[in-house]
Amino acid sequence: MDSGNGFADFAKKFNSFGNQLGNNIKRVFNEGQGARRTGSSEDVLGLDAEAFREATIAGNDGGELATYVNEKLVCEAGVDFDSRPMLVFYACRMLNPDVVDYDRLLNLIQFRLDDFVESDYTVVLFAANARYNPSVKWLFTAYRRLGRKYKKNLKALYIVHPLTWVRVVMTAMNAVLSPKFAKKVRWLDTLSELAQAVPISQINIPPEVYQFNATKEVEVRVPAHARPPSRFFGVPLEQLMGVHGELGLPAPVADALDYLYTNALEVPDLFRRTPPPPTLQKVRSQYEAGGHVSVAYAVWGEHVATAVLKTWCRELPQPIIPPHYYELIRQMPDPTVQPDQAAAYARDVILPALADPPCVSLLLAALFGLLRAVADHASVNNMTSGRLAAAWAPNFVHSSQPDVDITMCSVTRFSEAPLRPRGGDDEDDDDDDVLDLAGASENRPNVVTLAKLMVDQYQTIFKPILEAAEALTKKQASAPRKPPRTTAPSGMASAVQASDEDIAALVEEMGQTTVSQMQSTGSIQTADPVRPVVTAEDITRRLKAEQEADVRGDSAAQAQDGGDEDVIVISKAF
Repeated sequence: MDSGNGFADFAKKFNSFGNQLGNNIKRVFNEGQGARRTGSSEDVLGLDAEAFREATIAGNDGGELATYVNEKLVCEAGVDFDSRPMLVFYACRMLNPDVVDYDRLLNLIQFRLDDFVESDYTVVLFAANARYNPSVKWLFTAYRRLGRKYKKNLKALYIVHPLTWVRVVMTAMNAVLSPKFAKKVRWLDTLSELAQAVPISQINIPPEVYQFNATKEVEVRVPAHARPPSRFFGVPLEQLMGVHGELGLPAPVADALDYLYTNALEVPDLFRRTPPPPTLQKVRSQYEAGGHVSVAYAVWGEHVATAVLKTWCRELPQPIIPPHYYELIRQMPDPTVQPDQAAAYARDVILPALADPPCVSLLLAALFGLLRAVADHASVNNMTSGRLAAAWAPNFVHSSQPDVDITMCSVTRFSEAPLRPRGGDDEDDDDDDVLDLAGASENRPNVVTLAKLMVDQYQTIFKPILEAAEALTKKQASAPRKPPRTTAPSGMASAVQASDEDIAALVEEMGQTTVSQMQSTGSIQTADPVRPVVTAEDITRRLKAEQEADVRGDSAAQAQDGGDEDVIVISKAF
């Protein structure tokens, strides 16, 4: 009884503390709102939004802080288990607030997020080992500034190694301001817990995080995420399509392309939305079910079709763009400066290199044909070639070096901003350590650049593949079809295939006299006196003669026009 009263007293005090904390947060917010209204870009600077962004990025340091935010503080990290792009925040890399303007820092973080918030995305925050902690007021201002636009498509926020004060403040803000957003937040105490939630191999984890994690666990346990044997997902491409694509597109690809071409070209934000994981798993299980050939996406919708298509591509054992071709892509001419040269380079250098096995080029032609059709409706669906490239690039690459993969799929926009103050050539370069963190290679073409180019110049780049596929189709359509042949009985010396028509023609050419002689000598046994049964050796000779006649006929047609036809002679001397 006493314990019950004690718990009730504790709950009352805790609720009182929570109410007081909530009131303090609202008061701080109201103060921040007034300060923010008086310090807006339009009221103070007289700038529009784009001009304000450019001025903030450049700042008075030539863009050094913007580059640091882009490369060190807020980083891209591949995709999660549901094909959503991941962003990573590193609290251990927060800068000294006495030196850095945190208001500008918040603006730069917001600009960084603008590259991702139009799609579903995931955020990972490493909260430990921070040398400089922002104030509660700044955190609350950031929480409010990152409004619905940034929270709507955020599907999960993983806070790793949270400090007590961070947990208390975040919990209070979520309870007071956005209970719905609170459901997206997950608190993780170790890297092993993070590995259960996202593919940790795609995240570049700094030493400071590993050092703190060592105080929580002896080793990081990464689950294998092994899947049972599959019919379509995680199967080598040449096994599904044939080395030269003779088996056609796999069912997950063919079904998705067919449905999207017919029903989804004008759907807004196509390829930027992900369905609930249970729904995606149901569709995968349908493909894996024995005897099941295709899936009716009319039941599931276009976003399930796009998710299945991207998942299938991402899980190929050999990525569509292997890591040993990264440098080849880096050497491509800049499409924004030399579009024709870049298209020719992609067609004549990159695409033939990727065609190993050759079926890869056919798959790319099919995928980018769809992306081109989607981009043609960009005025309706909002999916430009650049947005399509950003959505697809992470599904084309994966290697043992996640930081390199991330660089190859970077969609950063800060490279467009000036990185140095405009001045003479004699300016001091002693403070370039932040600018040069990523190196000059960051501005070189990557997979996003290539994918955008393939969408923009689809006909130019894929013309040889499309012409070859069309020629092969015409050849197959015009080629005479031979009757189907049945397999010879097992146990014969030669396992040759022949149809009833082959046997009838053979018997007719042999003549009744020869057949009678063969019957009398036992070379042919008959169960029916009208229709004899021919041995495997007889059929072998017949088929060999047909093949030789075809070769002679082709040679004669090339050597001269017209002439006597070759005569196939079947020897009657058995």
